[in-house]
Amino acid sequence: MRKKEKPKLFNAVLTKVIDDSVMNSAMPTPHEQRNALNDELHQHPYEPLTPPARVIYIAMLVTSDERAKEDAHLEQLFEHFGEALDKDHSRIRHDFGSFRFKLERHQEFTGYKFVFPISPEQMENPFALNPMQALPQSWLAGLPGKLLVSMDMPILPCPETTDHRDLINIHGDSFNRDFLTVSKFGRSGGLAITDFKIRDDGMLRMLLFSKAPLATQNGRLVLRLIEMESYRMLAMLVLPSARALLRELPASDARLTELTHAIAKGGGNNDEELLEDLTSLAANVENMVASNYRKLSASRAYFDLMSQRLTELHEQPVDLLPSFSGILNRRLEPARMTCESVSNWLNQLSQRISQTSQLLRTRIDVRHEQQSQQLLKAMNSRFHLQLRLQAAAEMLSVAIFTYYTVSLMAYMIEEITVVFSLSYDPVLVKAVSTPIIAGAALLFVWILRKRRTAE
Repeated sequence: MRKKEKPKLFNAVLTKVIDDSVMNSAMPTPHEQRNALNDELHQHPYEPLTPPARVIYIAMLVTSDERAKEDAHLEQLFEHFGEALDKDHSRIRHDFGSFRFKLERHQEFTGYKFVFPISPEQMENPFALNPMQALPQSWLAGLPGKLLVSMDMPILPCPETTDHRDLINIHGDSFNRDFLTVSKFGRSGGLAITDFKIRDDGMLRMLLFSKAPLATQNGRLVLRLIEMESYRMLAMLVLPSARALLRELPASDARLTELTHAIAKGGGNNDEELLEDLTSLAANVENMVASNYRKLSASRAYFDLMSQRLTELHEQPVDLLPSFSGILNRRLEPARMTCESVSNWLNQLSQRISQTSQLLRTRIDVRHEQQSQQLLKAMNSRFHLQLRLQAAAEMLSVAIFTYYTVSLMAYMIEEITVVFSLSYDPVLVKAVSTPIIAGAALLFVWILRKRRTAE
């Protein structure tokens, strides 16, 4: 006996030594977001659910101002039941005894989940009583934001001796039979029944019969159904805007076509007016893109997430009844294609306007370049004409300078000869001095021209 216990004791001591060495080992400086990024893996744990239970889920579409009021509003609920609220986390869980509560804050909405027990008397009609009456009604009505999703989801154990068709016949009266939607979900083959109708109490009913042996499997099924419904509603938020754009886009498209034809047939005389009209159209289209691009992109992502959740549910149809994927994929496809077509139309229209504007600007730039070349050619001609006039004026100046200089020299020489009683021939003096003075003037003009040309 002691020989068997000795290895166990040795292994325990060795494990303790290894753990201590790991804890005391030096590690590099961690990234400041390392823990937060690692913990993101555990941000969406499944709520363990053991049938029978009733899940009430409410999703409120909130703005930043409304989200700032959530903690104060939530404190009122905890004070009503004499509990303390921990506000340090974006996901709050609490067991109030008579029900369990969970709050999750997402980017655009906040989800409130309430899990109530179902008594044996309620098993035959799980929708008979409203468990939300246990909450302060003023608190419930004053939830910050706008109600987007409200689901009433009883989850019951699936009787082994009862066929799915019998369960549908028994509980079908809780729904609108004209819109009844039924599917088996999960590898265990649990049953889900709904009609996707919002009733007078504001709730969408969905009844679940579970065969799953684990509570976490039920929690995973409920979470995926909640996410499927939430993403469906979030994806549909942009549909009214998309339909409004479908009424505006044809006029913008037709206007672009008119401007394109005018550009193709025009002679270039009214290009500036066309560019102004095109700029105005581009501003209008870009305003539509800026106002709806985010919502259209989010809608595309939410539609994909909804389809992904449907795939993860491992759905199986029940007889000839409409299934979840059949209803959602078939009836939401027109809405999805509407949003997709509007998004593509907006992008293509914006690109076409940009290309047309670039083409028109290119033509305007080419015409302006031609006008600039013509202007430069005219200026060059005027410059050469001015140079010729300047050359003629310089030659005339040389002649005038030579004439006056020779005349002045003749007067000076004449006075000198009178003073000193000398004899001279004025014609000879003028004949000799004229070429000398003219040559000197021409040399001076040539030097000035050469210096000007060098500069």
